[in-house]
Amino acid sequence: MADGNLWRVEEKDGGVYIQCEVVSLTRDIPTGLGWMIAPFVSGIPKETLAFTMDATRKAVLAKK
Repeated sequence: MADGNLWRVEEKDGGVYIQCEVVSLTRDIPTGLGWMIAPFVSGIPKETLAFTMDATRKAVLAKK
């Protein structure tokens, strides 16, 4: 599996803009296992990104 992350942070308009781009490459799910593995493959990346963005937001607000 290959992963790539790119973060851009810019202070503008009295606030901070954060852009995060994530690319994750995986192999195809083996035939017959899709019903079991697909929910994890599609859900975990979204949950991880949401957690990271929420933690970043909390850290920025805590410094005010």
